[in-house]
Amino acid sequence: MFTRKQYERRSEEDDRALRTMSEAGKSLTLITVKLNRPMASIKARAADLHITLPGTEIGHRRKRKQSA
Repeated sequence: MFTRKQYERRSEEDDRALRTMSEAGKSLTLITVKLNRPMASIKARAADLHITLPGTEIGHRRKRKQSA
């Protein structure tokens, strides 16, 4: 069910690809296919590297500014 790469350590090349695709606005689904990693793994690595993934902010409400 899982391929070997899903259990291998991440390389600098994987991190660069993640940064590049994220900056280009590629979807999380496409990134998981290209890197051959589970979605949760991609999200966790992006959080570790302080990378914002496109489309992952859906459903998160912004706090309203309090009017004085």
